[in-house]
Amino acid sequence: MKTSVLTASNPDIGFIVDAPHADAPLVIAFGFANWEALNDFDFDGRTLKLAECTGVPLNRILLRDTANLWYQHGVSDLGCDADEVAAALRGWIERLRPSSVNTVGQSMGGYAAILFGALLGADRVLAFGPLSYLRADWARRDGDTRWLPALDKLQRFPPAHLYDDLPTLLAATPRPPAIRVVIGSASEPGQPVNLDRLHAQRLAECPGVSVQEFPQAPHAVVQWLIEQGHIDGLLQQWLLPDACALPLQSNSASGTVGDQGASASTASAFTDAWRSWIAENLALGSTTDALLPTLVAQGFNLGEAQRELDKAARSPYLQPARRLAQRVLKREWVLEAHRKLRGPRPVIERRHRLSRDTFLREHYSVNRPVIITGMMDDWPARHWTPEHLAQVFSNQQVQVQVGRNSNIRYEMEGAKHKKMVRFGDFMRQVIHGGESNDIYMTANNVGANAQAMAGLWDGIVQIPEYLDGSDPANRGFFWIGPAGTITPTHHDLTNNFMAQVMGRKRVRLVDSLQAARIYNSLHVYSDVDLEKIDYTRFPAMRTVTVLECDLAPGELLFIPVGWWHHVRSLDISVTVTFVNFVFDNDFSSMYGTYQLV
Repeated sequence: MKTSVLTASNPDIGFIVDAPHADAPLVIAFGFANWEALNDFDFDGRTLKLAECTGVPLNRILLRDTANLWYQHGVSDLGCDADEVAAALRGWIERLRPSSVNTVGQSMGGYAAILFGALLGADRVLAFGPLSYLRADWARRDGDTRWLPALDKLQRFPPAHLYDDLPTLLAATPRPPAIRVVIGSASEPGQPVNLDRLHAQRLAECPGVSVQEFPQAPHAVVQWLIEQGHIDGLLQQWLLPDACALPLQSNSASGTVGDQGASASTASAFTDAWRSWIAENLALGSTTDALLPTLVAQGFNLGEAQRELDKAARSPYLQPARRLAQRVLKREWVLEAHRKLRGPRPVIERRHRLSRDTFLREHYSVNRPVIITGMMDDWPARHWTPEHLAQVFSNQQVQVQVGRNSNIRYEMEGAKHKKMVRFGDFMRQVIHGGESNDIYMTANNVGANAQAMAGLWDGIVQIPEYLDGSDPANRGFFWIGPAGTITPTHHDLTNNFMAQVMGRKRVRLVDSLQAARIYNSLHVYSDVDLEKIDYTRFPAMRTVTVLECDLAPGELLFIPVGWWHHVRSLDISVTVTFVNFVFDNDFSSMYGTYQLV
């Protein structure tokens, strides 16, 4: 029969059929969820490699649910719900008459592999780390909040037939397939129990289900198996059990989860990131002719690049984007005009014991930073030492950020780095570990540490000239760490005071009126490193004025709302930040109103 192969680079395609072999096994692979980019066609490269290494001709159907709704609302161009998708797949199976039908998937794709394996009467199912149900109330009951937004959406907008409990489906299936569930049971951050094991135990009670557990692997067990060199042998063992055994691969085995495999072209492939780049440049006025040389220089095939540019230029989504871009450019012009009128600010002033009225009039109300001296002289905390803090709070269990050096997005993904430790052990590493950004107690840890470190506030004075200290729950935030800790470039949604208790910090600031040039990548963050600006990557930064100051113990830095800043500790450091001004400081609610990124 004729082979139908659809390119995975087309975001409108939900399936690929590659089935040229009569009387050969059929593998139906289901892609996993991805909220950051276009979902992959999973196991593409792996199944091609499996056929090549075993010499067994293999028919393949690859599916992905780009809506990330666990295939309950169907697959693009194949059906609008699971029953319609199953009917379409039955049509392919009837035409192919394969020697066996096998389904495979991981996570969301693992759930789909079991679901459609049962609906299609498959011979074998291989499911990596699947859920056993899609019930939001059960997930909350079990503490499995990993995919609650998707489960809540399914509950609010259910399809005609919602398959929300696999054990119920398997119990009603006259001839359930042989199902192998593979899970990693290593402990995961913030999870008191292994949630994959919880679902595997429910599935293990169903007829025909066996569970294979890897105690060292996380939820992403497929990636772990790839890294350990075991994935190919496991796929062959379950999907092609009659083929010659594959040797275990070394850790250098090619491919990653969702790998496109040996059939992939050596030319660059269009990803969502590149499509976003094309759309942004076209929206801002570039032409397709101007963009084409850049794409070719990046390794894209000329014809593919031209087709991708033409498709973007024809898109009905582009014209509204261009109109919105013009509005943004008008706002940027207004900001630049105000910056020019206000004139340059070459330095941050140091002023001694400003009165409330002077501070409000000359700094708070006009969005101008200042370093204020003399306002912390009566703080008992000024006499602290690292050794004193370590002794007083030694046995308190506190939350800190750890392992930051392993993640370039450690600030944006701070939740991944939270860990409970003894304060004495934390301070021992701060005192003796040398310069490091790997461990830090930050404002993100304050809630967890409120009770354990409440005694710290005995050394802090809520400066009545500027701050409202009447609410104990809104006193401020502690930052404690060694020399070398970094808070990368960002802006805050409020006016802030940074009170330096111990050690020095180097702060680099950029005026809020220069926001158009600082490459705001996500929410309040910029990818620009103000310590070492990459002008090739960020050319607009060449005209940006960066102010710099070293904040000494006893000094108070006012950082106005919207000002971008980057902070580095020069010594073992203790800092307190305040937002509880006696003046109006509610700007975050406005931020939400404008639906900003």
